[in-house]
Amino acid sequence: MIPLPSGQLAGISNIRARYHALRLNRVVGAETSHRDLYGFVDIIIKPDRLKNPPYHPSFVFSGYTLADLPRLHWSSSDYQTFDDWIQQEQQIREIEHVRKRVAEDKLVLTEKQYSYPKQLYSSLQKKIEQMSMHRASPVQWRQTMLNLSRSGVREEEITWSGLIPFLDKMEEDGRTAVTRDQLLSHIDFSITRMSLTNEIVRDQACQLEFTEIPTSKSINLSIAPRAITEPSDCCVLRYVDPVHYYKVGYLKKLKGWNSLASSQRWFALDSVGNPIGDDETNQHHFATKEQTFTTASRHALQHLGIPVAYTHYGRYEHKSLYGGSDYREWLLTLPDYPLSHFTSHYHARNLLVHFRTKQRIDSRGRRLLFIEEIQSDWHQSGAMYGYKDRWPGRITPAPFRREWLSLALKLLLMHAAEDDFDAIAWTRGEVQESHYFKKLSTVKRLYDNEIPKIIGRLCEGLDLTIGNTRITTKEPRLQIARHLDKWFLKDRTGSFYTRPRYTQQEAMKVFSRHCKQIDLDVPVMILSRSAKEWIKNSGFPLFGEIAVD
Repeated sequence: MIPLPSGQLAGISNIRARYHALRLNRVVGAETSHRDLYGFVDIIIKPDRLKNPPYHPSFVFSGYTLADLPRLHWSSSDYQTFDDWIQQEQQIREIEHVRKRVAEDKLVLTEKQYSYPKQLYSSLQKKIEQMSMHRASPVQWRQTMLNLSRSGVREEEITWSGLIPFLDKMEEDGRTAVTRDQLLSHIDFSITRMSLTNEIVRDQACQLEFTEIPTSKSINLSIAPRAITEPSDCCVLRYVDPVHYYKVGYLKKLKGWNSLASSQRWFALDSVGNPIGDDETNQHHFATKEQTFTTASRHALQHLGIPVAYTHYGRYEHKSLYGGSDYREWLLTLPDYPLSHFTSHYHARNLLVHFRTKQRIDSRGRRLLFIEEIQSDWHQSGAMYGYKDRWPGRITPAPFRREWLSLALKLLLMHAAEDDFDAIAWTRGEVQESHYFKKLSTVKRLYDNEIPKIIGRLCEGLDLTIGNTRITTKEPRLQIARHLDKWFLKDRTGSFYTRPRYTQQEAMKVFSRHCKQIDLDVPVMILSRSAKEWIKNSGFPLFGEIAVD
């Protein structure tokens, strides 16, 4: 960091480069100029000690990137000092490191953002607003905070609100009274701001659906476009897209009367019969049909405006129970939290919780939001290995240490209400154990005990009960796993094992063939119309599970 003439300490950080790439829906490559990397680099500042979070990081994100630098309300001397500093070699290297942070992830994803985290309210703020006390000393307000923690407001919420450092500063400055409005104005949860997203695969090319014309019905063009044929060529159509009427075929040389040579040259025609050429080489012949399909699809995207397709990325879909639809992987991150944590499951920085869901229909025809998995690599690792602020090899501390499961369930209940699901259901612990072929007491307790208890508390007073229902799936006796870039299957005993030779989709089809269909008993909570309206209108607290009136 560098001291500016105004006294403010400022610097830059590239650790959120991937976050910005997804937010801006941009890809970084070798052709990206150095200046274009500015939008991926944060401007960081030394935090005001009144707003320090509990772990006192050495910087906070300013909310601006280097691309915003000309719009900052800095003095001309501050601006010039900082601009000269980022032109130095060390800062240039840090900016250039964005290419590695983003490009090495082979970024082919964008993301869908959800607003549910913004709808969570602060119980602390509501309690203070309801107080009759309008003015008190810092000591009295601190005692009030202590009383609130004893009456339902979580101590962690008070800790992360920023009120205690504020009251300490007021006492140090000799202030004898602080108003309620002043207290409310200093509640600041910005550092714990959450982002809930689904990773989405963006199909850069339009995918025409070519249908093969049987050999017996293949069409010999008697009058072929001159751009793709010579007098001795035989022009045969073999594939057609029935919607846009793009056509793909091949050429063969005539050796003699009605005799065809073995060598083929592929071509493509647009919807009116004009030949399609490669944009770079301007050639109209292609070595393979796959190359020809790609060129035709690219042409259709450019000239017909066929919309780009988006699908939810199924990175871990193979770990789900067979069947169902609308598979999604939800990522809940802390993008503004200054300490950093990365996991092996996803490339996202500061991934607080991830959960996987499907839509399923139960035996009574009800539409279920089905939870396949909920996991916090961050806090589950911290519980095992301990937390240590800025200590290599240890887990950095983070908010929601004891609240992460409750937080995920609040967001899922909000989604179920918003999308009008009939019920929310989840797997039993024994199903989770079957994914790993071993006993996992902690995981089993989470699914069999903790999830139903938390959902029950969140929906207390709504006259809802947790029961059981049945879904149709396949017996999870086989495990799908990956070796390098190939997939294989195995069972618990080793009597069934395949070589790593499949794609993920092919492995899932093999799983389907070798596992019998079953009706599986699962826990469920039916969501009445009134319950869904209550969830949408009242919402849930950011910390804790008891609603504040």
